[in-house]
Amino acid sequence: MGRTAAFDAIAPTYDATRGGTARAAAFAEQLAALLDPAEPVLDIGVGTGIVAAELTARGHRVCGIDLSPGMLAHARARLGARVAAGDAGRLPVRTGSVAQAVSTWLLHAGPNPRAVFGEVARVLRPGGRYLVIPARGMRPGDDIGRVVGELEDRLDPEAARQDGPQVLAPIAAAHGLVYEGTASERPTVFRVSPEQMARSLAGGRLFTGAWQVGEEHLGLVAEACERLRALPDPQVPRVREMADFVMVFRRTE
Repeated sequence: MGRTAAFDAIAPTYDATRGGTARAAAFAEQLAALLDPAEPVLDIGVGTGIVAAELTARGHRVCGIDLSPGMLAHARARLGARVAAGDAGRLPVRTGSVAQAVSTWLLHAGPNPRAVFGEVARVLRPGGRYLVIPARGMRPGDDIGRVVGELEDRLDPEAARQDGPQVLAPIAAAHGLVYEGTASERPTVFRVSPEQMARSLAGGRLFTGAWQVGEEHLGLVAEACERLRALPDPQVPRVREMADFVMVFRRTE
Protein backbone atom coordinates (compact mmCIF):
# COMPACT_ATOMS: atom_id res chain seq x y z
CA MET A 1 0.00 0.00 0.00
CA GLY A 2 1.40 3.41 -1.00
CA ARG A 3 1.80 6.26 1.45
CA THR A 4 -1.20 8.22 0.12
CA ALA A 5 -3.46 5.16 0.09
CA ALA A 6 -2.40 4.28 3.64
CA PHE A 7 -3.47 7.68 4.92
CA ASP A 8 -6.69 7.55 2.92
CA ALA A 9 -7.48 4.26 4.67
CA ILE A 10 -6.90 5.59 8.21
CA ALA A 11 -8.42 9.05 7.66
CA PRO A 12 -11.83 8.18 9.22
CA THR A 13 -10.21 7.11 12.52
CA TYR A 14 -7.05 9.23 12.44
CA ASP A 15 -8.10 11.90 14.94
CA ALA A 16 -9.67 9.51 17.43
CA THR A 17 -6.54 7.33 17.55
CA ARG A 18 -4.23 10.29 18.19
CA GLY A 19 -5.82 12.12 21.08
CA GLY A 20 -8.60 13.94 19.25
CA THR A 21 -9.40 17.60 19.81
CA ALA A 22 -7.74 17.71 23.22
CA ARG A 23 -4.32 16.79 21.88
CA ALA A 24 -4.77 18.98 18.79
CA ALA A 25 -5.58 21.93 21.04
CA ALA A 26 -2.43 21.27 23.05
CA PHE A 27 -0.35 21.20 19.87
CA ALA A 28 -1.99 24.43 18.72
CA GLU A 29 -1.11 26.09 22.02
CA GLN A 30 2.52 25.04 21.61
CA LEU A 31 2.66 26.42 18.07
CA ALA A 32 0.64 29.58 18.72
CA ALA A 33 3.15 30.69 21.34
CA LEU A 34 5.77 30.89 18.56
CA LEU A 35 3.68 32.24 15.68
CA ASP A 36 3.13 35.84 14.57
CA PRO A 37 -0.67 36.38 14.48
CA ALA A 38 -0.22 39.12 11.89
CA GLU A 39 1.18 36.67 9.29
CA PRO A 40 -0.57 33.74 7.57
CA VAL A 41 0.53 30.21 8.48
CA LEU A 42 1.22 27.43 5.96
CA ASP A 43 0.45 24.01 7.47
CA ILE A 44 2.49 21.47 5.51
CA GLY A 45 0.92 18.04 5.91
CA VAL A 46 -2.29 19.52 7.27
CA GLY A 47 -3.90 16.07 7.48
CA THR A 48 -7.45 16.22 8.78
CA GLY A 49 -7.01 19.91 9.62
CA ILE A 50 -7.62 19.35 13.31
CA VAL A 51 -4.54 21.28 14.49
CA ALA A 52 -5.04 23.98 11.84
CA ALA A 53 -8.62 24.42 13.02
CA GLU A 54 -7.40 24.92 16.58
CA LEU A 55 -4.89 27.51 15.38
CA THR A 56 -7.68 29.24 13.45
CA ALA A 57 -9.77 29.36 16.62
CA ARG A 58 -6.86 31.19 18.24
CA GLY A 59 -6.90 33.91 15.61
CA HIS A 60 -4.37 32.61 13.07
CA ARG A 61 -4.99 32.54 9.31
CA VAL A 62 -4.03 29.02 8.26
CA CYS A 63 -3.74 27.45 4.81
CA GLY A 64 -2.97 23.76 4.48
CA ILE A 65 -1.37 21.34 2.03
CA ASP A 66 -1.71 17.55 2.09
CA LEU A 67 -1.22 14.68 -0.34
CA SER A 68 -4.02 12.41 0.90
CA PRO A 69 -7.51 13.01 -0.56
CA GLY A 70 -9.03 11.12 2.37
CA MET A 71 -7.36 13.37 4.93
CA LEU A 72 -8.14 16.50 2.90
CA ALA A 73 -11.85 15.68 2.91
CA HIS A 74 -11.82 16.13 6.68
CA ALA A 75 -9.61 19.21 6.45
CA ARG A 76 -11.99 20.88 3.98
CA ALA A 77 -14.89 20.24 6.34
CA ARG A 78 -12.98 22.20 8.97
CA LEU A 79 -11.16 24.83 6.91
CA GLY A 80 -13.10 25.17 3.66
CA ALA A 81 -11.19 26.40 0.62
CA ARG A 82 -8.05 27.15 2.62
CA VAL A 83 -6.64 23.66 1.94
CA ALA A 84 -5.21 22.21 -1.25
CA ALA A 85 -3.78 18.95 -2.55
CA GLY A 86 -0.02 18.92 -2.80
CA ASP A 87 3.17 17.03 -2.02
CA ALA A 88 5.31 18.33 0.86
CA GLY A 89 8.31 17.67 -1.39
CA ARG A 90 6.85 19.74 -4.26
CA LEU A 91 4.84 22.51 -2.65
CA PRO A 92 2.37 24.38 -4.90
CA VAL A 93 3.51 27.66 -3.31
CA ARG A 94 5.40 30.67 -4.72
CA THR A 95 9.08 31.05 -3.92
CA GLY A 96 9.77 33.39 -1.00
CA SER A 97 6.08 33.93 -0.23
CA VAL A 98 5.75 32.36 3.24
CA ALA A 99 6.59 34.03 6.55
CA GLN A 100 5.88 31.00 8.74
CA ALA A 101 5.11 27.33 8.21
CA VAL A 102 4.31 24.44 10.53
CA SER A 103 4.20 20.65 10.40
CA THR A 104 2.78 18.35 13.06
CA TRP A 105 3.68 14.68 12.92
CA LEU A 106 4.68 14.75 9.25
CA LEU A 107 8.31 13.83 8.75
CA HIS A 108 8.13 10.36 10.35
CA ALA A 109 5.38 9.33 7.95
CA GLY A 110 7.32 8.74 4.76
CA PRO A 111 8.06 11.98 2.87
CA ASN A 112 11.69 12.55 1.90
CA PRO A 113 12.93 15.05 4.52
CA ARG A 114 15.55 16.42 2.16
CA ALA A 115 12.88 17.25 -0.40
CA VAL A 116 10.65 18.76 2.29
CA PHE A 117 13.37 20.99 3.72
CA GLY A 118 14.44 21.99 0.23
CA GLU A 119 10.91 23.13 -0.52
CA VAL A 120 10.51 24.85 2.84
CA ALA A 121 13.74 26.77 2.22
CA ARG A 122 12.41 27.77 -1.20
CA VAL A 123 9.02 29.07 -0.08
CA LEU A 124 10.13 30.81 3.11
CA ARG A 125 11.03 34.48 3.08
CA PRO A 126 14.39 35.50 4.54
CA GLY A 127 13.87 35.34 8.29
CA GLY A 128 10.90 33.02 7.90
CA ARG A 129 10.48 30.14 10.31
CA TYR A 130 9.43 26.50 10.05
CA LEU A 131 8.00 24.99 13.24
CA VAL A 132 7.97 21.19 13.48
CA ILE A 133 6.31 19.01 16.13
CA PRO A 134 7.93 15.58 15.72
CA ALA A 135 6.17 12.30 16.36
CA ARG A 136 9.33 10.43 17.29
CA GLY A 137 11.60 13.14 18.61
CA MET A 138 11.89 11.45 22.02
CA ARG A 139 11.33 7.73 22.45
CA PRO A 140 10.42 6.31 25.88
CA GLY A 141 13.23 4.33 27.46
CA ASP A 142 11.07 1.88 29.40
CA ASP A 143 10.88 -1.84 28.65
CA ILE A 144 8.19 -1.34 26.00
CA GLY A 145 10.12 1.52 24.45
CA ARG A 146 13.30 -0.55 24.18
CA VAL A 147 11.53 -3.33 22.29
CA VAL A 148 9.63 -0.97 19.97
CA GLY A 149 12.70 1.21 19.43
CA GLU A 150 14.79 -1.78 18.38
CA LEU A 151 12.03 -2.86 15.98
CA GLU A 152 11.87 0.61 14.41
CA ASP A 153 15.65 0.68 14.00
CA ARG A 154 15.63 -2.71 12.28
CA LEU A 155 12.82 -1.66 9.96
CA ASP A 156 14.41 1.74 9.26
CA PRO A 157 18.21 1.26 9.32
CA GLU A 158 18.81 4.50 7.39
CA ALA A 159 16.74 6.51 9.90
CA ALA A 160 14.49 7.78 7.11
CA ARG A 161 11.57 7.93 9.54
CA GLN A 162 13.46 9.50 12.44
CA ASP A 163 12.25 13.07 12.94
CA GLY A 164 14.27 14.27 15.93
CA PRO A 165 16.76 17.15 15.94
CA GLN A 166 19.82 14.92 15.56
CA VAL A 167 18.57 13.76 12.14
CA LEU A 168 16.74 16.83 10.85
CA ALA A 169 19.12 19.63 11.91
CA PRO A 170 21.90 18.63 9.45
CA ILE A 171 19.38 18.16 6.64
CA ALA A 172 17.94 21.62 7.30
CA ALA A 173 21.40 23.17 7.42
CA ALA A 174 22.22 21.72 4.00
CA HIS A 175 19.32 23.76 2.62
CA GLY A 176 20.21 27.01 4.37
CA LEU A 177 17.87 26.63 7.35
CA VAL A 178 19.34 27.23 10.79
CA TYR A 179 18.11 24.98 13.59
CA GLU A 180 17.42 27.25 16.57
CA GLY A 181 16.58 24.50 19.05
CA THR A 182 13.41 23.32 20.74
CA ALA A 183 10.67 25.37 22.35
CA SER A 184 7.27 24.97 24.03
CA GLU A 185 8.10 21.60 25.54
CA ARG A 186 5.08 19.86 27.08
CA PRO A 187 5.57 16.66 29.10
CA THR A 188 2.97 13.96 28.51
CA VAL A 189 2.22 10.82 30.50
CA PHE A 190 0.15 7.88 29.31
CA ARG A 191 -0.43 4.25 30.26
CA VAL A 192 -0.14 1.20 28.03
CA SER A 193 0.63 -2.46 28.70
CA PRO A 194 3.02 -4.66 26.69
CA GLU A 195 0.00 -6.70 25.56
CA GLN A 196 -1.78 -3.57 24.31
CA MET A 197 1.33 -2.50 22.43
CA ALA A 198 1.71 -5.97 20.90
CA ARG A 199 -1.90 -5.87 19.68
CA SER A 200 -1.36 -2.42 18.17
CA LEU A 201 1.71 -3.66 16.27
CA ALA A 202 0.13 -6.89 15.03
CA GLY A 203 -0.19 -6.96 11.27
CA GLY A 204 2.57 -4.41 10.75
CA ARG A 205 0.60 -1.18 11.06
CA LEU A 206 2.94 0.97 13.12
CA PHE A 207 1.79 4.38 14.36
CA THR A 208 -1.84 3.23 14.02
CA GLY A 209 -1.45 2.66 10.30
CA ALA A 210 0.74 5.61 9.33
CA TRP A 211 3.67 3.24 8.73
CA GLN A 212 2.60 0.11 6.85
CA VAL A 213 5.28 -2.57 7.13
CA GLY A 214 5.85 -4.68 4.03
CA GLU A 215 5.19 -8.42 4.07
CA GLU A 216 8.92 -9.12 3.92
CA HIS A 217 9.34 -7.54 7.37
CA LEU A 218 6.28 -8.93 9.16
CA GLY A 219 8.51 -11.52 10.81
CA LEU A 220 10.38 -8.72 12.61
CA VAL A 221 7.06 -7.34 13.85
CA ALA A 222 5.94 -10.77 15.06
CA GLU A 223 9.25 -11.20 16.89
CA ALA A 224 8.79 -7.83 18.62
CA CYS A 225 5.25 -8.80 19.65
CA GLU A 226 6.60 -12.02 21.19
CA ARG A 227 9.23 -10.05 23.10
CA LEU A 228 6.58 -7.65 24.40
CA ARG A 229 4.39 -10.48 25.62
CA ALA A 230 7.43 -12.07 27.30
CA LEU A 231 8.05 -8.98 29.45
CA PRO A 232 7.16 -9.22 33.16
CA ASP A 233 3.46 -8.65 33.84
CA PRO A 234 2.53 -8.06 30.20
CA GLN A 235 -1.07 -7.21 31.08
CA VAL A 236 -0.06 -4.46 33.51
CA PRO A 237 0.02 -0.93 32.04
CA ARG A 238 3.29 0.98 32.26
CA VAL A 239 3.32 4.68 33.05
CA ARG A 240 5.12 6.06 30.01
CA GLU A 241 6.62 9.53 29.94
CA MET A 242 7.31 11.51 26.77
CA ALA A 243 7.52 15.15 25.79
CA ASP A 244 5.92 16.96 22.88
CA PHE A 245 8.04 19.89 21.72
CA VAL A 246 8.51 22.24 18.79
CA MET A 247 11.68 22.35 16.69
CA VAL A 248 12.40 25.80 15.26
CA PHE A 249 14.12 26.29 11.90
CA ARG A 250 14.84 29.69 10.37
CA ARG A 251 15.81 30.79 6.88
CA THR A 252 18.59 33.30 7.36
CA GLU A 253 18.92 34.79 3.86
